[in-house]
Amino acid sequence: MIKRIRQFWRAIKAKLTVEDKVFIDKYLNDEEQKLFFAMRVYDQRHVLNVAYTAQKIIEQKQYENVDCNLLIRACLLHDVGRTAKDICLMDKVTSVLLGKFLPQKSKQWASEAEKLKLNKSKSFWQKRRYALYIYYNHAQLGAEKLNELGLNNIAEIIRYHHEKIDCKACSELQILCLADSLN
Repeated sequence: MIKRIRQFWRAIKAKLTVEDKVFIDKYLNDEEQKLFFAMRVYDQRHVLNVAYTAQKIIEQKQYENVDCNLLIRACLLHDVGRTAKDICLMDKVTSVLLGKFLPQKSKQWASEAEKLKLNKSKSFWQKRRYALYIYYNHAQLGAEKLNELGLNNIAEIIRYHHEKIDCKACSELQILCLADSLN
């Protein structure tokens, strides 16, 4: 629980630096940056931290045949399925807490909410359920966005970044999962 409190505090204080923006410009093109900047600033900060952590992991040379450019781009884009218009900080907090204390019920509400994503006039509770849907499905949603841009190699990495699968075949996915878990 202490970890979650720290995450919340970091989210409230999140901001990007000039160095962060230079880093983003180095790795992401204009289309990719549109996806990046569609996220809330705390998610932007998170994915940057994941990318910086991934760089440190690469420097330790524990992995072979890593496409560093692909990895960093995947790190920077791994949460683009969670946009600012879809989920706010309190929705995210609520989703995390429901997932922790009522996992079955929260997944049920999320699956029921899938059909609500096209409904512009959502009630307060429908919006919360839709936030659960985004929370649980952001990896798939992000992969779909990236596929639309022809970024299939990144899409296949981020699609599985929350799955419990054997990712030994893909060093980039292994490093992304590790860096994400550390942040």
